[in-house]
Amino acid sequence: MAIKLSKGQKIDLTRNNPLLNRVLVGLGWTADRRIDIDTAAFLLRADGKVQSDEDFVFYGNLKHKSGSVEHGTSGGATDKEQIHVDLGRVPADVERIDFTATIYDALNRRQNFGMVKDAYIRVADESSGQELIRFNLGDQFTVETAIVVGELYRHKGNWKFNAIGAGFSGGLPALCKNFGVEVSEDDSSGARPSDPPPAPPRPTPPPPAKPPVASKKSAPSTKRSGPLNMGRGASDNRSSINPPPVDPPPVDPAPSAPPKPKKIELRKGQKVNLVKSGKSYGEIVINLNWSQQSQPSRSSGSVFDRFFSSSGKPISLGNIFGGSNSGIDLDLGCLYELYDGSKGAIQALGKNFGSLDTPPYIMLDGDDRTGAVAGGETIRVNGKFADKIKRILVYTFIYDGVANWREADGVVTVKCAGAPDILVRMDEYGSDKLLCGIALIENTGSAFSVEKVVEFFDSQSYLDQRFNWGLRWSTGRK
Repeated sequence: MAIKLSKGQKIDLTRNNPLLNRVLVGLGWTADRRIDIDTAAFLLRADGKVQSDEDFVFYGNLKHKSGSVEHGTSGGATDKEQIHVDLGRVPADVERIDFTATIYDALNRRQNFGMVKDAYIRVADESSGQELIRFNLGDQFTVETAIVVGELYRHKGNWKFNAIGAGFSGGLPALCKNFGVEVSEDDSSGARPSDPPPAPPRPTPPPPAKPPVASKKSAPSTKRSGPLNMGRGASDNRSSINPPPVDPPPVDPAPSAPPKPKKIELRKGQKVNLVKSGKSYGEIVINLNWSQQSQPSRSSGSVFDRFFSSSGKPISLGNIFGGSNSGIDLDLGCLYELYDGSKGAIQALGKNFGSLDTPPYIMLDGDDRTGAVAGGETIRVNGKFADKIKRILVYTFIYDGVANWREADGVVTVKCAGAPDILVRMDEYGSDKLLCGIALIENTGSAFSVEKVVEFFDSQSYLDQRFNWGLRWSTGRK
């Protein structure tokens, strides 16, 4: 029976099953036939990047040159797409294989993963067909057009699986650039956010002939003299696999496109109000990003004894995080207080990821242990329940690496539809403390205000005391 994982969980694959060599990674979902989803695999080195474009296995490069990873058909299974991995043939310098899903031409078609349901990834023993692991992503996504679904990674000579489920905007080109694949500027995938939607073509009657019989295209040569073009040209017979795309809905003409919102960078102590788009805020996105540098590894000893959990019990996650040369690893979290008096903390430590549709209406979107997942780490706030939220205190702490905040060069961006992005830079670099309170978001009754804090503390309990949160904390460990 397969082991079902939750978001952020990791599990060994080969330590207790040393004969496991070939695995099948199946991905599936439920969506309208007009939504065209691509899956891919990125073979990543220690720096979280591909060595060359050939390490990107997708519809234009169906098999890795080593033969270790191959994009195949579902073979009649319930999976929408499958990727076959021969663990024994994975090049020695590949530390991770990230599996992704993206919506083709999402911007022009006005589509996102909020329209996709029942998404999952599963890992099976290819020789026996036995399903080993299943991760159901649920219906957590809204505006995202790309997802890092999960990854296989090496740890002390064994292979493990990480249930990531991290979504972000930008589609396949953004994923490629994040993982080091050079993308040509004339890419026709339509996923560049800066491109305005084209005028919809006039509809034409469908041809009387039936569509061709489903077949899988051959992979073109991956030897390129320039950037990778991910557009689907005449040689790409993907239309024989999926139904032809439907024209996007017409757009009401406007005299001129509104200017893009500008960014506001706060000074310490400065406050600005978020502006509602219509009657509610929609989704408020709080994103943390930072610079990755090579750092010597640290054990899970005394450093983590200084962190705390609000669960009332010590936290012991064991030695489940791989990688011996990971850079500075920041964990994003927040304290929250609702108007009904309930309070708490949302952070990966203790697996307190929160919830969007039930209290506290705040959710941490996964935990990036590598810093390589596109977009860093993100907290989402359901603006439909803004009247129930009194205040949110955003913070980060160094999970791994020394307290070198200059090197981390962290920045938090608060995004709200229709409002300028609000930037809070962690630009006070002298502290050797491992936790930084970044921004305080308060409900003023008429709006949410965002204030830059940037103060450093030894632990969450000291942060709590400084802002009079009143939680009970106990010593914990990772």
